[in-house]
Amino acid sequence: MSKARSTTTLQLSDILGLPLSRTEADQYLSANQTVWKEFQAFPRDIREQIYLFLEGKRGLRFLYESFFQKLFHPDLKKERLEELISLILGQNVKILQALPREGNRLADAGSLVVMDIIVELENGSLVNVEMQLAGYLFPGERCSCYLSDMIMRLYNRTKERLGKHFSYREMKPVYLIVLMEHSSKEFEQQSYYIHRGNLQFNSGICVNSLENIVYISLDTYRKVSQNKGITTKLDAWLTFLSFNEPNKIIELVNCYPEFLSLYQEIAEFRRNPEEMVFMFSDALRIMDHNTTLYMIDEWKKELEEQKKEIDANRRQIDKQNSQIVKQNSQIVKQNRQIDMQHREIDIQNLKISEQQKLLDEKDMRIAQLESLLQNLDIVK
Repeated sequence: MSKARSTTTLQLSDILGLPLSRTEADQYLSANQTVWKEFQAFPRDIREQIYLFLEGKRGLRFLYESFFQKLFHPDLKKERLEELISLILGQNVKILQALPREGNRLADAGSLVVMDIIVELENGSLVNVEMQLAGYLFPGERCSCYLSDMIMRLYNRTKERLGKHFSYREMKPVYLIVLMEHSSKEFEQQSYYIHRGNLQFNSGICVNSLENIVYISLDTYRKVSQNKGITTKLDAWLTFLSFNEPNKIIELVNCYPEFLSLYQEIAEFRRNPEEMVFMFSDALRIMDHNTTLYMIDEWKKELEEQKKEIDANRRQIDKQNSQIVKQNSQIVKQNRQIDMQHREIDIQNLKISEQQKLLDEKDMRIAQLESLLQNLDIVK
């Protein structure tokens, strides 16, 4: 898709179609009782999203796999996925084929993944594009496992293709692109919304590493780009994936008119509410299950953290008790020393008393002798 400026400013109705009233939307949905019953069972916020979309007031958030497959299916919409991957990786790529998720793919029950597409590029590289409603726990550890799985998948494919002529130099890079609707805590305080990484060494030596990962925090992008213009094609794609507000949709399509066709494809759901409602229904059913498992993981994590805190407090208490025992031992020892000193003082007092008694006796004897001498003088 090449960027072409439009000479006419498009309005929201030009993009999403003519609006309906709330009453007309109800009539449209209730024309099929099965659809209406399913719609009525949705949470209020989901019903409101659908109403606003049918009324032509908002776009749809592209957070469900069925919507992604409609817009980015590697077999049907290959050029779109190619452009998105090219912009994220900063290099032009061509998709050779989509690969099944089976085989060595790791089981990932309980995740809030709403899109997971793995493709092989013409140069032999593998790319996995994943969209998460909520950032995964332990993102680094998890992605390391996924990258390792992709490496082994590529290794097996390359070895099978080359046979005895296999060489590690024939191995191509693998890429894991993770788009997060709500980032995990590792990314929450960051001002960057794209995080690219691969293996590097502090010495600066050049050793080719196959693993490459890109984290994209869409919630962070929403914050930093709220009052910022759409200046690059990558901005355009991230805006398309992050916003459903009218002002952003109008800005995007007027800046990059080629996105009009994507919105028009999504607008087709307004003419086929049955497909849209059941897409939401399937997605919500999966999300409810995965959210429950995700919350269980969160509770387990919280319990583990509480256990660690309790263990740390217990160690602190044991340390304090040990100090108290040591102090008590010192006090007992000091009390013994004081008792010994008291006994020594008592002994000294007793000796002094005996010495004082002897002195008193001597004084008395001296007084008697002096009296006797006086009497002798008188007789003379």
